[in-house]
Amino acid sequence: MAKTEKVAITLPAELLESMKSHTDNVSGYLTERAERRRLLREELDRYQGEFGTFTDEEMAEARALLHGPRGSGVRREP
Repeated sequence: MAKTEKVAITLPAELLESMKSHTDNVSGYLTERAERRRLLREELDRYQGEFGTFTDEEMAEARALLHGPRGSGVRREP
């Protein structure tokens, strides 16, 4: 089992309620999301190391897929 350490954090109430609507284990939820983000960063770095840096056009397309067209205020849920 990984070494753990207990800490206290302050979160906006809305964010905490949102997390609690997904899980009873907020600590595990945050840990899982952090690990997924780390693994994604590693994969993106590996990809760019092999194929080159993403172009501005590729970045714009990725942002549109994640957040919707600019200025629309539409955000797609993952």
